[in-house]
Order: sequence, then structure tokens, then C-alpha cells
Amino acid sequence: MSETAEGWRRVLAAFDDWITYESTEFMPWTGYFSEEGLRGLTNAETIAWMNNMISEIIPGRVDKCREAGVALEDFLPYMPNPETQETVRSMIDLNSRLQDTILAMSDGMSNMLDEFLAGGLEEIAGSLEAIATTEEDIRHHMSLYSQGFGRLQSLGLEIPDDFL
Repeated sequence: MSETAEGWRRVLAAFDDWITYESTEFMPWTGYFSEEGLRGLTNAETIAWMNNMISEIIPGRVDKCREAGVALEDFLPYMPNPETQETVRSMIDLNSRLQDTILAMSDGMSNMLDEFLAGGLEEIAGSLEAIATTEEDIRHHMSLYSQGFGRLQSLGLEIPDDFL
């Protein structure tokens, strides 16, 4: 296997792992990003959800994002020209922004937990809205990776057939 093909394998595997994590581990919990979603939970369940998001789910999401960034960094030396190099660099920059935004979501979740403990569901409306907005921003930026991969293909860097 060529070094470029191995780089593709690592990048695609990292993104596949991240997508799987998003759909199986993270997305099921996003139904609670609204007051309506939380109303069906007891106070103890709401606290458990927030703690789980802070201690497990969001850190797992950051790890998957970081792994994709490392795969892109490892892929960069195999880019054949300045245009493909710049495209991968922009994807690496996007990855850094996403990591920061996901970490900000964790901070928001911690603040929301404090608000909830202090005053209940009525106190967290603003935090819930901020987290939902942050999630929309994350989703938007995640969708930009497809543009990067499309740009690489338009510059002649094809995904090997055995990966499709």
C-alpha cells in the first residue's frame, strides 16, 4: 500500500469513527437540549444527564475530533502540491476550531449544571439555548469537511477505489 493510500485509510477511518460516535453516543442525548426534552426527566435524571455529558460524552466527542485532526496532520506530508497542502491545512484549522467549540459546549454544560442545582429547570433556559446554538455551529462546521474532501478530489487527489 502506498503512503498516500495509507494516509487515506487513516483519515477515512478516523472520520468514520467520529461519525459513528456522533450518531451512536452523542446524538441520542441531544433530545435534552430543550426544556421540553428535559421535562420528562426527574431532577436526578437531569443531573445524571448533565454529569454524563460533562464527564463522558463530550470528552469522547473531543477525542474523536482530535483523532481526525491527527490523521489529517499525518496525511499532510503526502500532499502532492501546494493546493492540496493548503486544503488539508484548512481542514486541520477547521478541526482545531471544532475542538474549541466542543470544549466550549462542555463549559456551557457545566454552567448549566450549576444553574440547575441552584434553581431548577426554570433557571437553565438561556443555557439550553446557548448549547443548542453551539451544537448548530458545530454541525455546520462539521459539514465543511465534505467541501475539503471534495476540493482534494477536484485537485486530483482521488480516494483509492478500495476505500469506496
